[in-house]
Amino acid sequence: MGYNNVMLKINFQKKFCLLLCFAAWNLPAMFLTGQTMTAQESVNARDKMISYSKQFVGVPYLYGGIDKNGMDCSGFIFTVARESIGFQLPRSTSALYAAVRIINDSEKEPGDLLFFKTAGNKISHVGLYLGNNQFIHSASDGPNTGVIISSLKESYWNRTYVGTGQFLPPTRENEQIAKANTIEQPVPQKQTSGEVYAKPGFLPNIALDGTLTGDWNLFTAERFLLNFRGVTLDVHARYTGWKMQPGMGFSLGYDPQMKVFRIPVVLSLTILQGLRVYAGPVFSIGSPVEPGTKNLEKPKEAKASVFPGIIGIVWQTPSFKAGKTEISFVQDIHYSVFNKPDNSALPFVNSLAAGLVFSTGIRVTLPMSNFL
Repeated sequence: MGYNNVMLKINFQKKFCLLLCFAAWNLPAMFLTGQTMTAQESVNARDKMISYSKQFVGVPYLYGGIDKNGMDCSGFIFTVARESIGFQLPRSTSALYAAVRIINDSEKEPGDLLFFKTAGNKISHVGLYLGNNQFIHSASDGPNTGVIISSLKESYWNRTYVGTGQFLPPTRENEQIAKANTIEQPVPQKQTSGEVYAKPGFLPNIALDGTLTGDWNLFTAERFLLNFRGVTLDVHARYTGWKMQPGMGFSLGYDPQMKVFRIPVVLSLTILQGLRVYAGPVFSIGSPVEPGTKNLEKPKEAKASVFPGIIGIVWQTPSFKAGKTEISFVQDIHYSVFNKPDNSALPFVNSLAAGLVFSTGIRVTLPMSNFL
């Protein structure tokens, strides 16, 4: 036999062995998704898989983990399917998504897989559907991590949900399973991120927000009086990939009490959910006067400080969803530095009257992950 014939025979044998290995690896999948499984058998398999999954609630998150020492999201699905019904699923989230049959939301049943885009525009998280909008999964970040039960009604999961995949034959006999697997315990109210097999880039972790406020305070140097201090438009960007989120922004505002147009440029740090501190220089246009004196024959002049400029704290209410944006109400307290025209310090009360301002308004947030 010639050299070329020998090599062709060896290559054929290699390919045949690879084909056999592939068939053996996928044999459970070919069996379970074939026509040999009846609707009732599919119900039983789904029920068995869901019941088995619950024993892992509380297992910590571990990237690459597949047992009770720790699991990631696809590792959890991999282990549950393999150990409960002998089904060998792909190990990664993206491979899972490519292997299953994507179905309409109206067709999803307990035992199907829910997929999410938590890392930009890539499928990066998966959970097991329990019914009644609940699913069990292993979360990598947020107020609760590890294997937990969440709801598609939670804002984060609702926003990042992509679709449902089916690897077991469909069945309409699922109402009893859905009721049996409804979890009575409250679900977490907000989850900040899920499994990230594909590490997120920089841009999907950017959140932009615009805030429009009405500004006010309660006194001048002479008396207590509710004073309207103008309107401010704030534009801000922050990086959400860290627990403490750095950011920067600028504002445009006019103060009719002081007859000055102001442009603060700030650096910020979001230290808790909805709570932000900030500081930075302030650039002013106009010749400011002290509040309550603009109508006097001789208004008391003041001078705005560029640096130190402004320091403040702002908090916002829980947001509600409006399309791809989030809307919340905000309350801001900030202090700006004003001096006398000769740069000497204003008296303490005059300084507070000029610089301490409250701002109340509405904020629209645009997470970039919603648009990528």
